Amino acid sequence: MFSYFAYGLRIQSEIAIPEFITTDSDYDPQVTIHLEQERALSDHLPERVINEAGYFKLTRTDSVFYIRNVGLFFINAGAKIFMLPAPDVSESLLRSYLVGTVMGILLYQQGLLVLHASAVNIHGDAVAFLGVSGEGKSSAAAAFQAVNYDVMTDDVAPVILGGSAPILIPGFPQIKLSQESATVLAHDFESLSLLASTPIKRGYRPHQEFSHTSLPLKHIYVLTSDTDFGSGFGIERLSHQEAVVELSRHSRPSTLFHKPDVQHFLQCTSLAKACPVYRLKRPRNIALLPELVHHVENHLSLMSPISA
Repeated sequence: MFSYFAYGLRIQSEIAIPEFITTDSDYDPQVTIHLEQERALSDHLPERVINEAGYFKLTRTDSVFYIRNVGLFFINAGAKIFMLPAPDVSESLLRSYLVGTVMGILLYQQGLLVLHASAVNIHGDAVAFLGVSGEGKSSAAAAFQAVNYDVMTDDVAPVILGGSAPILIPGFPQIKLSQESATVLAHDFESLSLLASTPIKRGYRPHQEFSHTSLPLKHIYVLTSDTDFGSGFGIERLSHQEAVVELSRHSRPSTLFHKPDVQHFLQCTSLAKACPVYRLKRPRNIALLPELVHHVENHLSLMSPISA
């Protein structure tokens, strides 16, 4: 068994997960990951489902996640994951779904609000970037890391609510980068880790620039391609209602095409009250990533002071 730490959890796994942080095996795990090797997909799913591209069954207690040619995942009670790999699937492809989507489902089962976001540590506070796939969340986080801000998470951003302030839990030290983003940020794309699920991107692992500590979530930016501001940047605060809508559409279960429940709506409402949400419009130009950092830094300096 392998022992890891990710998403604020002690994890024990039957397979190696190099993306996660290795930790001491003496502590009792909060999450266990098991590999099912004795049964076939047909023992769990009807043939018509196996031949489909994918299948989801999402609940707060028991969930099923199936991707054809990848495998079948059972997620139970926010504490156990059982994996049944498809024949001949590479371990790296299996892991790519495990560390992202599957862990996101597990965190959702634990009662957390799981944002589809990337986040960075800016002077001791968490700042998150939301957006649809391809909108530039990962590139935004990497751009901040390039100027010495620590990365907190990429794509899966779990938030604890109910205390004096919302708290964002860090994931693990990896950011997905396209070749264009890597070049702009002065990374050697060919030296980055291969990502089986997204061959046009690679994984940059900033182990030294990763924030291991959960932090108060102070600002959220919804990334949107610029259509109204010409070639410039624009930041506007969303109304409470607009913020709730954006938080809901950019979080589990909405991102898995499942209808949110009442608990999810209340969580989005609570976060919208506790944390300002902004729309960040910017040009679709990778070369301007440093400018994005500059505009966000200037915007934050005009807001209530971030913790020193």
